[in-house]
Formats: sequence, C-alpha cells, structure tokens
Amino acid sequence: MGYTPAIACYKISKTKEEIFEYILTNINAVELTEQKAVESAEKSLNKAFQKKQKTGNDNDVAQSLISDGFIKVDNPQFAKE
Repeated sequence: MGYTPAIACYKISKTKEEIFEYILTNINAVELTEQKAVESAEKSLNKAFQKKQKTGNDNDVAQSLISDGFIKVDNPQFAKE
C-alpha cells in the first residue's frame, strides 16, 4: 500500500463558507507513509507559492504544481482504513 501526495482545493462562497471543490494529486509519487506524502505535497505547494512570490504571477502556482506531476481529480474516492 502507498500514499500519494494530495492537495485539497476549496472555493469560498459568497457567505465566506469553504466548499470542497477538487483535489490535486501526484499519482506518480507514491510514498510509503502518509506523513511522507503530506511532506511531499507541502514541499511542492511551498515551491509553487515561492515562485509566485518572485514573479507575482498567479499562473506560476499552477504551472509549478503541474511540473511536479500534480493533476486535478474532480470526484476523488477516499480509502477507508
């Protein structure tokens, strides 16, 4: 069994409520532990926002995550332990 790095993406409603929208995951980076998968996702996300901070371009966040192998999953199925 393995764990894939994943980032849950939410949208903010007009009433300021967070609504789950989709997941970004890297199916090519299977980790042995859940903690390693979380660390991998955090590393990619931090790198993406550092790039945006340098350039000021919001699209750099998405491009960085894509280059790290993340893809959008609209209707994820979650495993139960």
